[in-house]
Amino acid sequence: MKQRLLSAAIAVVASVCSANAGQEARFDTALELARNGQGAGAVAMFRTLARAGDAAAQVNLAVMQARGQGVPQDEAAAAYWAWRARLAGETRAAGLSDHLMTRLTEEARTALAERLLRDLTAQAERGEAQALVGLGRVEMEIRRPARPQEAALWFTLAAAFDLRHAVLLREMVMHDLDPAQRLAVQARAGSEFQRWCRTVPAADRPRSCAEE
Repeated sequence: MKQRLLSAAIAVVASVCSANAGQEARFDTALELARNGQGAGAVAMFRTLARAGDAAAQVNLAVMQARGQGVPQDEAAAAYWAWRARLAGETRAAGLSDHLMTRLTEEARTALAERLLRDLTAQAERGEAQALVGLGRVEMEIRRPARPQEAALWFTLAAAFDLRHAVLLREMVMHDLDPAQRLAVQARAGSEFQRWCRTVPAADRPRSCAEE
């Protein structure tokens, strides 16, 4: 079952186009290297693209790390890149990331959550509002035990910026909080919204940050 899952994963993302022509050419070269048994070269190219935010490369890097192709097998690192892709909106990373989570210890799962939270916080500070949804998802889907109040905070902020699905995610988490917890989350979200708007470079601030 595992082999079929990993083989399917690398086949699925093979046809995904990268963000620009240069990245697409490098992606195609990396894929060809992987198919021809030159795993080390493929991993190096996929890693460069993955670090630049190419979600398709992130999935393929995760596949190769999970299989131990071109690098020593490392399921913790594979889970990280699979989740990076998934949180960036690459739905085809879902099966792989779910599978890899079953391979992690509680300590490895906690380390994964902390690493993703650091990455996503840095993205949010750069003005990448979509990272707010990712922060909430990490708190609910990866961290054990989950931290619903922290997740609600990030989903509340994401909803303020009209991010897709943010309102639904916020309401799902808020539903299980008592009134005091909900009000506390809303108060924190108001303060965090103002801080976030001050931190993000002016050129990158959404119109929601404009002072009335």
